[in-house]
Amino acid sequence: MIRGVNRETREAVKDAAKTEGVSVGAWVRRCLIRALDATPDGPATVVELSERMRVLEARLSVLEKSHRSLHQKVYIAELTTKSASKKQMRWRRTKKSK
Repeated sequence: MIRGVNRETREAVKDAAKTEGVSVGAWVRRCLIRALDATPDGPATVVELSERMRVLEARLSVLEKSHRSLHQKVYIAELTTKSASKKQMRWRRTKKSK
């Protein structure tokens, strides 16, 4: 029995324990020991590494979207600048055309 924990967390703990083939108590005990043994300089647990990876993936996604957006703005600006300069060159009067 896990008191003071929401239903989703209880179900996740039960599923994780079942997946590993251990009792809920043994699974929780193992996770607590890993968490207590983990130091900032020590080895990270799988859960910590997964969370770090999730955060890094989210950051990378934001950077990629920002890069695409910036690239599109620069590309469009270049196209409009080239197009405008071509039009000016095409319609500019020269001494010969007067």
